[in-house]
Amino acid sequence: MALVVCALAASGAHGTEAPPRACAATAPDIACTAQGAVRGASEDDLLVFKGLPYSRPPTGDLRWRPPLPPVPWEGVREGSRFGPMCPQIAAKQVVGDEDCLTLNIWRPRQLPARPLPVMVFLTGGGNHGLSGQGSESFGNVRYSGGALVPEGVVFVSFNIRLGVLGFLAHAALDAERPERVSGNYGNLDQIAMLQWLKQNIASFGGDPNRIMLFGTSAGGGNICALISSPLARGLFHAAAMQSSVPTGCEIPTLAEVESRTGQRVVKAVGCDAAASVAACLRSKDTSEIVSAVPAVTNVFPRTYGPNMDGHVFPDQPIRIIGRRAHTPMPIVIGNTANETLGWVRSGAPITDAQTYEAEIEKVFGAPARDRILGAYPLSAYSTPLAAFIQLTTDAQFTCTSRRVARVFSGAQKQPVYRYLFPHVMENDPQLKAAAANHTIEHAFLFPIRGSYKPTDADLAVQRYMVDYWTSLARTGTVNNGRDPKWPVAAGDAYLELNTAPSEKRGPDDAKCDLWDSLPAPWPHL
Repeated sequence: MALVVCALAASGAHGTEAPPRACAATAPDIACTAQGAVRGASEDDLLVFKGLPYSRPPTGDLRWRPPLPPVPWEGVREGSRFGPMCPQIAAKQVVGDEDCLTLNIWRPRQLPARPLPVMVFLTGGGNHGLSGQGSESFGNVRYSGGALVPEGVVFVSFNIRLGVLGFLAHAALDAERPERVSGNYGNLDQIAMLQWLKQNIASFGGDPNRIMLFGTSAGGGNICALISSPLARGLFHAAAMQSSVPTGCEIPTLAEVESRTGQRVVKAVGCDAAASVAACLRSKDTSEIVSAVPAVTNVFPRTYGPNMDGHVFPDQPIRIIGRRAHTPMPIVIGNTANETLGWVRSGAPITDAQTYEAEIEKVFGAPARDRILGAYPLSAYSTPLAAFIQLTTDAQFTCTSRRVARVFSGAQKQPVYRYLFPHVMENDPQLKAAAANHTIEHAFLFPIRGSYKPTDADLAVQRYMVDYWTSLARTGTVNNGRDPKWPVAAGDAYLELNTAPSEKRGPDDAKCDLWDSLPAPWPHL
């Protein structure tokens, strides 16, 4: 029986060194953490460790408090099942469990001779739902390391507190903290998870000094915020932000979220007149508090999310980056060619010139309407709907990606890479009709599940994406000597990620100079 040395979890902050203790590892599928030993399970010729707690359960009095180190366990913990998903609304029902702060690790079956870089995925879902790690998959994507680990990395997925449980901000909660702030609990969970990896990932064959974050939609937005946070400094070394929301690496202020969503939640659950608002909020059961103020999901799902509190996020992330006060690192940023298609199609019908003009004015304001109409005349598009999808995608994603890439490029020596993803999944009528919709590209970093049969073109795109992303994790550059080369974003260069990736510039037809000249009209919340 081999002897493996584990570290006993300390009672202080995450990452605190602790006196070692021994745990018995009777097989190569057992690893040790600071809390105890865990046994992995075979999956797709890999070894996976599921449901590992990286924090104490944020329940009872720990609801709406920063995460605490997990409790040690005796014996060998089984790591063959995912932990529960965090509470969220799905199909108009509240599902999940507040005891949900767990992570999952995929590694090669045999421990590598040298530590491997670590890739950590942050899901989308507007910070209020679609937390795929708790349930293994979402849509036609299976969140696993099956496509990534064979390329020489360790893959990690994890849960954070979502919605009201992860991001509620209110003066009553401020009063409980020495920093006099609230909200950002989900982001503090992300930081605690990274601290756990820093302390423990070496036991799973990972390199604690080479941790890359990649995420889609709200996950991409959270990454940009974390890059600017002093609390996350030194915890990751590279990042890929895919179809990122919130746009422009900007977040609302603490005062904004307290006066809007925070006050709405307190009133909705009847705690506005309570002697102790905080105690009243904690007395509500999970279902009542989660369903009190459901998130509005549209092109800017900002009912819940990070706030600029002066502590976790001292300033607007984009401003911190612009003045070079962030942690510089290699960056990938980009979006799909038809990001807003789903939101636009589900909104008010856009069928003629009148409804087209009315929607432009509604979203961007009357002063900007005529300039936008001049840049996007209906005569240039097949339908008014197609024109509106194009202009909103340009305004809110493509040109924002260009703007953020420019800021990063001007603020650091590390390379910045931008992409545009136009590929469409052709082998299914519904997916084909969805075109290159919001977040479609992240499906090409994971095994595709269900009845969809990937075409040769799909598999070619997946090979390119997996190669570029894992190369960034391993080497700090997306280019590993193979063609086609991905140009750095200087001079507005970007890569069109398709079956035959190619270098492009601009794109000029996105009218980015126009969008850069217009004030962002959409609200923070």
